[in-house]
Amino acid sequence: MNEITKEKVLYALKGIKDPTIDRELISLNAIEIQVDNNFVKLIVHLKSDAIKYKDEINQKIEQKLRNAFGNNLKGSDIEFNEVENYQVIKKKLEAVYLKDDKKRKANLGYVIAITSGKGGVGKSSVAVNLAYSLLKLGYKVGLLDGDIYGPSIPTVLNLEEKILTVEDNLIKPLEKDGLKLVSVGFMLPSVDTPLIWRGPMLHKAINELVNQVDWGDLNFLVVDLPPGTGDAILSLNSSVSISGAIVITTGQRIANVDVMKNINMLKSLNIPILGLVINMAYFVCPNSNEKIYLFGKNRFKELLDKYEIELLAEIPFKVDLANDIEEGLPTLAKNNPDKELLNIFTSLSNNIVKKLNLIRLKA
Repeated sequence: MNEITKEKVLYALKGIKDPTIDRELISLNAIEIQVDNNFVKLIVHLKSDAIKYKDEINQKIEQKLRNAFGNNLKGSDIEFNEVENYQVIKKKLEAVYLKDDKKRKANLGYVIAITSGKGGVGKSSVAVNLAYSLLKLGYKVGLLDGDIYGPSIPTVLNLEEKILTVEDNLIKPLEKDGLKLVSVGFMLPSVDTPLIWRGPMLHKAINELVNQVDWGDLNFLVVDLPPGTGDAILSLNSSVSISGAIVITTGQRIANVDVMKNINMLKSLNIPILGLVINMAYFVCPNSNEKIYLFGKNRFKELLDKYEIELLAEIPFKVDLANDIEEGLPTLAKNNPDKELLNIFTSLSNNIVKKLNLIRLKA
């Protein structure tokens, strides 16, 4: 049985509004939540002119709970309370709903955005292995899953049942092998729960996952972003200073066309581009040790020449690399990782560190 928590209920109830002012009750801190053995008890605070809508709101809440939790929900008790204004209850509930107006910010160190204009090129695989590589070099590292609609880090690290908690107004990141982890996937009732959010809600979520998390003092925050040139990168860029971006692609020309759009977007936002990583670049023939370039050799060269960016790494296609991700144990997280991949990611990490230090010196 999947455990229902306050955090899961909180996110399930997003979208329920006070109809008199068209604002979410969650954002107004107007819902108190208690959960006991998957039984949900709510106290909904409404202003005097909104209390007449309580039956309508009650129906919407019940529907949201059923949609989010299904048969795991053992029942609910929804109580309504009339208040003069929403400020009356703000201080009481602000810790639960992450409403610390001071927004205490951690020292995030260098923020590295893992980007691509194309889906399916292995951004998450590169992001998590890069994070572990930096960790192996002795740095303090955080990994943020910036793909709000399709979070993959919980699956990649076999942490699908784990949940984020809140302490002292801040989200507490999960930790695995010393790597600090945050994903909206750690807040959803189940791995197949969809998020149907508009742009402003996505922006708010990314800002909270960056600035309202107890990251502590990091040397690096690696951010795994979704494909494309949409809201996620714009929201991240407005929430934190991005130190540099790594562009991921394969050797296919069809992938490179989309990657060009991504590069132009990064340039338009004045985000430093650290370089290009070619994933699934080649396959080593076990009989001859010959490198066989699956999508052709040097098809990405036009990207390097046109945009004057550096090739950071060519990552080979290896069955073990794919299987490790499928099993929730990334290659670089192993005690004895594949030597070729260890060398590639160690070289990549050291190169990135040098580039970021140079950028800082020039700033």
